[in-house]
Amino acid sequence: MKKPFRNGLIFFVSVVFILTAAIPPIFAQSKDIIASLQRISGRVSVKQVRTRKTIRGRNGLLLRTGDTVITARRARSTIKFRNGSEIRLFPRSEFQVRASERKGKYRTFRFSLFSRVGAFWGRFVKRRQVANIRTPTATIGIKGTVLRVVDRDGKARVALTEGLIDVSNDRETVELRPGKRLTEFTSSDTLADKIEDIPLQLDMKSQKRKLEFRNKQNEEVFVSIQLVNIKTGRTIRRSGPVYLRSNYDKITYPSSAVLDTRGFVRVAVQFAPPEAADARLNGNVFLWAVMDQEDADDVSEGRLKFTIPVPAGADRFRIPSDTGEVQRTQ
Repeated sequence: MKKPFRNGLIFFVSVVFILTAAIPPIFAQSKDIIASLQRISGRVSVKQVRTRKTIRGRNGLLLRTGDTVITARRARSTIKFRNGSEIRLFPRSEFQVRASERKGKYRTFRFSLFSRVGAFWGRFVKRRQVANIRTPTATIGIKGTVLRVVDRDGKARVALTEGLIDVSNDRETVELRPGKRLTEFTSSDTLADKIEDIPLQLDMKSQKRKLEFRNKQNEEVFVSIQLVNIKTGRTIRRSGPVYLRSNYDKITYPSSAVLDTRGFVRVAVQFAPPEAADARLNGNVFLWAVMDQEDADDVSEGRLKFTIPVPAGADRFRIPSDTGEVQRTQ
């Protein structure tokens, strides 16, 4: 009567051994994972460097260094990096992600990104990092930056709304400051002649700015977004999709946000109550609005600040300007 049990046990152990031997250690699998796909719309594909296959992109798909993300016509996708930086890819774009992490006294992220064709908006966090983005037309050096890049058919455009960048082509290198853009240029153009002001901005307003979460209930906030001329404040009549993002991860965004022909949209955003880990925000939550399309390098992002309760008993944090590293305070 014991023999069948013994044989079954041997079979079970053998199967477990085979499966375990066939799967590499989890750390070996994940050490080169640098980002994930989020907020996909339309058809998005990923050329995986590890498998040499092209697969369908999906929300939550992990990306390894060397993977290439491709968006089809009318498709969009967010690439969220481990250190909080993110790239928003617009339709008909091809983007290769490369990054490595160095651990010492401070963590340093080294990004080397390649936009083969297309357009994207990107935000790189202000931490210790070395980053550059290459396109067929230009090379862009980055330090804690919010920017927008388009490169098609041998011509490029670059716009900067936060931070500093160096932009180089085969002819020269220029420094681009916030609120400036490089209009359409080739690899041989004089870049200094192409620098202009960014003329437009998304203006954001909300009647509710202080969130209390009474009885630990979600807060619904209505946000108005209007396209305006930065210098005159006048409204601009132009439609287009809007991408919303925040430094707070407990937000439910509307399924879509699109400026109407007046350049206006009103959206509802749901905020969930903060948890202990959210003490690092020190009660300050920001919501950004970004034009979610390629031909919008003439529009700066909008930003709206909300206040939330700092979780009771949670550690507080500060971010020194010299290191950019999050530190606990007493």
